[in-house]
Amino acid sequence: MKSLYSKSFLNFIRVVSVCFIAVLIYLTGHAVYDVFFAHEYRCIPGLIAGPLSVVVLFFVVFNPQRLGLFVLPLLFYSVVNAITLSNPVFPIIFIELAAVLLWIRGFFNTKRKLKITALVLVYLIPLNSVIAYDFFTQKGIFKNVGLVNYILDIVQIILITFCIIFILIEYLKIQTPQDKVLNIAEFGETTERDAKWLELVQKGIKYEAIAIDYELTLGTVQNRLNKIYHILETGDRIGFLSIYSNAKIIYKK
Repeated sequence: MKSLYSKSFLNFIRVVSVCFIAVLIYLTGHAVYDVFFAHEYRCIPGLIAGPLSVVVLFFVVFNPQRLGLFVLPLLFYSVVNAITLSNPVFPIIFIELAAVLLWIRGFFNTKRKLKITALVLVYLIPLNSVIAYDFFTQKGIFKNVGLVNYILDIVQIILITFCIIFILIEYLKIQTPQDKVLNIAEFGETTERDAKWLELVQKGIKYEAIAIDYELTLGTVQNRLNKIYHILETGDRIGFLSIYSNAKIIYKK
């Protein structure tokens, strides 16, 4: 089976993270000026969200398989932009990217109706903001924002749109019907026991239970499974389940 977390995909996530960090550093500096010098106190949420998001994205640069961490900054910025009416475009496109990331991470596999309903309710916040901002008559969009901010807005929209398209294409590539068997033996440094452990993980068995059954410490089981996830290029347990939840796992040389 193909893996979503290939080296090229992880490098793409790293590059995107660095781009967002650069934009956020500029926007945070702009927010500092707006709050402390221009006394635009509605920019305070952005002043808080900027540094926090930069820290999260720095972590993603070194751990790109944890791309799900993108979701929190995206949702926060969506709500902040919607409430402060900073920009009518970003809240909607941010939530769209967040929804795609949650989907490929298997977030909607359980309690689907409840989670989708919650996401739709959050989506209504920026949607109503767009209507209130009179988006369709263009009274607010990109008006009097300055050339640099205008260019940054365009860059962000293009970047996020490209991210959505790229991630969806990469995810759909691994959803081929013929890929239903995961042969652990095809990967180096794996054993038959690894296959059995992955089957247990598929069934929702906790690491603690696996450790007890095999008379091992919890740390030993966690470290081994994390190494297997790395070998399979799934990133972590959630990534493994989102990609191989329906696969038949075997060990056949």
